[in-house]
Amino acid sequence: MVSWNVRGLNDSQKRLVVRNLLREWNCDVVCLQETKLASMDRQLVCSLWSCPYVDWVALDANQTAGGVLMMWDRRALERLEVMVGYFSISVRWQGVGDGFI
Repeated sequence: MVSWNVRGLNDSQKRLVVRNLLREWNCDVVCLQETKLASMDRQLVCSLWSCPYVDWVALDANQTAGGVLMMWDRRALERLEVMVGYFSISVRWQGVGDGFI
């Protein structure tokens, strides 16, 4: 699991750095804070994490403040519940291999 304050993802060069590091770290769960992005779509998520089995949930930034992106590999974790608050994201997962919740 990686949790990282990226301090903005508007720049394509910064997204490339994030993508390369995530590939190197080979993790199952990624939480990016302070994305400063008003909205997320599959294309943007895939530009950050090259995992073809990615699932995600996002808390959009308020103008240029905040923003959280939580991504995970569906081969490892199945999403059971998601709650997006004003300042946080909560996800309840079940492990695909062991059924642990």
